[in-house]
Amino acid sequence: MKRIAKSLTLVTLACLVFAGQIFGQGLLPKRVWDLTIAVNVPNASILVDNVQILGNTVKVGAGPHNVRVHADGYADFNGTVTVSSNMTFSVRLNALLIPLSIRVPTPGANVFVDNLDVTGQVASVTLGMHSIRVTAPGYQDYNSSVNVTSPMNLDVALQPAGVLLTVNANVANATVTVNNVAKGPTPYSDYYLPSTYSVRVSADGYADYVATISLDQAMTLNVQLKALQPATLTFIIPPAFRDTDIRQGDPQGQVKIWVDNRLINPRQETDRVAVSPGRHKIRIASGSFSMQVPDFAAQPGVNYTIDFTITVNVRASNQQ
Repeated sequence: MKRIAKSLTLVTLACLVFAGQIFGQGLLPKRVWDLTIAVNVPNASILVDNVQILGNTVKVGAGPHNVRVHADGYADFNGTVTVSSNMTFSVRLNALLIPLSIRVPTPGANVFVDNLDVTGQVASVTLGMHSIRVTAPGYQDYNSSVNVTSPMNLDVALQPAGVLLTVNANVANATVTVNNVAKGPTPYSDYYLPSTYSVRVSADGYADYVATISLDQAMTLNVQLKALQPATLTFIIPPAFRDTDIRQGDPQGQVKIWVDNRLINPRQETDRVAVSPGRHKIRIASGSFSMQVPDFAAQPGVNYTIDFTITVNVRASNQQ
């Protein structure tokens, strides 16, 4: 009897130990860690073990966990992270690059996407709006914007810019005027639609070149501007302008003449002083006395006599 009781006691003790181990394991608390997912793109959607989390930190148990990150315009990330403590897991999303094919049949065309030159006619771009510019000699520039949401083809038909007109002149920076609109200095080149045009080339001191051209193919005008014969000015200076009491050569007694604010008689010359054809401002001065001549247009080869006179008016009034 004692032997049976002893055996039962050992069996009971073994069962209690085994049950205690099983029961104890069920009661042991599991360790929970903070897993922070750091993403290089704001507002990304983060899923841990296929459950979307709020923010970017979630509490997980130790061991491997699946992480999936999505953001519009970026390639999804899908990977596994093994957690054994509080940790930060960095995820770098790469922007999706979409092929944008810009098909231009014009030979020698240059394609620009977002102002960057594209080698060939296919650009890799991100989702969203992009500017497109296509240029080619002899054609009008093409400018547009496209919203890329998937691989796409863009067909561009360039419109002819017209006929090339080139104007050269023997005077640098002569002004080219087409149909009474100033276009720019020589040498000058631009495209025009086939038509008839009035062309004028002008430069100070030269006779204008004027021609009417029929532009139906590329044309180059080599213009030889001819220098204008200068105009001359002769000044008649009244004695009242001169102070005879001042010694010869004294600056206060000299009569000075300015044309367009430039002194033209440093040696007191007054006869046939050359000036370029065109409009001029003239001023004469001696000492503190000065007189302005109304502006006038000088014609080439013409001598102008400018006679300065002084009128003296005497008025009497009763003294009060």
